[in-house]
Amino acid sequence: MKELIILGLAAALMPFSSAEADLYIIGNKDLPTSQLEKSDIAAIYLLKKKHWENGDDIMPINLPAQADARTHFTAQIFDSTPEKLGSYWDKMLFKGETPPVTQNSEQAVIMFVERIKGAIGYVETKPQSSQIKILQQFSTK
Repeated sequence: MKELIILGLAAALMPFSSAEADLYIIGNKDLPTSQLEKSDIAAIYLLKKKHWENGDDIMPINLPAQADARTHFTAQIFDSTPEKLGSYWDKMLFKGETPPVTQNSEQAVIMFVERIKGAIGYVETKPQSSQIKILQQFSTK
């Protein structure tokens, strides 16, 4: 019984893991849309949808394959893992398609999306920038 109480206290004192985070799909404030459906996000990240409604290029941004947010994004949008999606990109590279640009951190994704007109990305930390709009939010709990 003591062990259970100690384990419970230890768990309560541990910081929340990123597994209990929200996932925010973000875009540049000048995008011609204010919300995206899951199917639209998937099409964008598979490069099946390459232009916004106004004709501007879409620039999807990824986090590194080992990032928790990317794991959550891939599970939420594709019901898959980054490794399995990597097989898709191996085939697409053979056809001449380049995968989305990768940024090394959520802060880098936010900065990229703030500065590039057609950019879209995902983060687990809600952006506070006036240059960003949240296009969709998913709970990864």
